[in-house]
Amino acid sequence: MQKVKTTVSVIVILVALAFIAVRSIGLPPKVDARPQRGIGKALAEEAAKLAGTSGRIILIAPDTKAFRYPGAEVQLKEFWAALREAKLQIVATNWVKLDPLRAAAAPSGDFFLLLKKYSEPDVIVSLLGPAILNADQKSKLAPKHARVVAVCSGDMPKQVNLQALFEDNLLHVAMISRPTVSATKPPTDDPQKWFDYLYQVVTTRNLQDLPQNTARTAVP
Repeated sequence: MQKVKTTVSVIVILVALAFIAVRSIGLPPKVDARPQRGIGKALAEEAAKLAGTSGRIILIAPDTKAFRYPGAEVQLKEFWAALREAKLQIVATNWVKLDPLRAAAAPSGDFFLLLKKYSEPDVIVSLLGPAILNADQKSKLAPKHARVVAVCSGDMPKQVNLQALFEDNLLHVAMISRPTVSATKPPTDDPQKWFDYLYQVVTTRNLQDLPQNTARTAVP
């Protein structure tokens, strides 16, 4: 009988602690999977274009085991599926442990090492934005290092000079949020339609589509 009481007491304590944790930290925010699937598919498509038949894919992504990132989880699932369809494989993954209280960003040191290790036509796909390197790091890179495809959504184009990164050969494809969105949502669950509704792809061919203030914002 005493064992039963002890077991019940332990269960009650664990439930109470779990409730407090949820109230304090909160559950992972719910996300609309449709545009996130669109991002994952677009990342794979753009990476495949750059990699061709001989390039390797390197991934930089948030460590979803350390902390839940529902949007990134959906992006990754769709990205992996699209890569398999394109018969491409990821040769290395850099899982980045993020501070959930700070803005997500790819560590410059890790990005620098990957750019030094891999060359064209290899492609680094980053869910955490582009490579922001200092002058010393940039001077140590080979002219034909790996190319970069990065998610640069939200306010990132206002905080980082994406145009300068394109010019420095540190960014080759950027997924940015559309500055204005129609009030009429796509009448479909097609992830491509939802991607086109909320995001757009920027390359060297359409740098004019970058937000106007990007060119006036210094790279940290």
